[in-house]
Amino acid sequence: MAITLKIYKTCKQRDSLIIKKNNQYSVECQTKIAADCIQTGEFSDSKEEAQDWVEEECWVDSGEGWICNKCHNQIMANLKMHRKGQGLGLSGMDNELEGYDGLDNDLESGIDTVR
Repeated sequence: MAITLKIYKTCKQRDSLIIKKNNQYSVECQTKIAADCIQTGEFSDSKEEAQDWVEEECWVDSGEGWICNKCHNQIMANLKMHRKGQGLGLSGMDNELEGYDGLDNDLESGIDTVR
């Protein structure tokens, strides 16, 4: 019962990020933290088409909504600066040397669709 309730709550949260304007639907970016965030996706005739659009544009599914590519890039840049600020360089020491600490020091943003 709790699982069903959790799924229902998540679906309800996602529906709150869908904007209806002039009988058209669009998905709203959940975070809107990037200066150049597009705020909303393309308007479509149905909720399903609006959802398909964000999936085709490779927006990130956070589990509670969608994050546009610009905001995702900003989040990755913030994480990279935070890691450097924590001194996660060579052997965990506070320096500019890149060492192997088992983590990726060069966080990448976006999805590389060409391999």
